[in-house]
Amino acid sequence: MIKAKYFKEAEFQRCSPSCSLQDMDQELMDKIDELREKAGIPLVLNSAYRSKTWDLDKGRTGDSAHTRGLAVDIRCSSSANRLKIVQVAIKVGFCRIGVANSFIHVDIDKSLPQNVLWTY
Repeated sequence: MIKAKYFKEAEFQRCSPSCSLQDMDQELMDKIDELREKAGIPLVLNSAYRSKTWDLDKGRTGDSAHTRGLAVDIRCSSSANRLKIVQVAIKVGFCRIGVANSFIHVDIDKSLPQNVLWTY
């Protein structure tokens, strides 16, 4: 059973697409709990698990870290919080981070290139 300290089942049901905490990887949940704790700010999830079918239907590859429960997109619209989230994500060991205007993507997918930071 996947557990999280700061993230409840209802938060995953509000993600786009809706999913479950049980779709996620425990190591990822431990890391985003640590990120939340050390950042000291609420983290709202925009997206977490996505099925391969959903991903493909949206014109994506169907092979993202989201399809394995290894990624989340964290809502963020303030530049101060954006910097804080990225800095703390690096400190807690995330080495795959994507930065957009409205969210920060973090994942732990070891099958994808490591030590990368990208923009959308």
